[in-house]
Amino acid sequence: MYHLTVYDNEGKKLLDQPLTARDENGAKAEGHQRLQEREYSTYPYRIIHSSGRLVEFLSHKAKSAKNVSS
Repeated sequence: MYHLTVYDNEGKKLLDQPLTARDENGAKAEGHQRLQEREYSTYPYRIIHSSGRLVEFLSHKAKSAKNVSS
């Protein structure tokens, strides 16, 4: 009923797996455990319910503007 998706900073999927949790708190705990196991804790991710409801997410970090000289 819950799903974890992890992305790299360019938006490419690194992990896309269902979670076995029965409730929202369990999904968060299981999702965080998988993130730590694979060392993806700092990557953008989302945990969603099968209905499409967003349970938790970490967004992409903003990129710094490049200094352009003329």
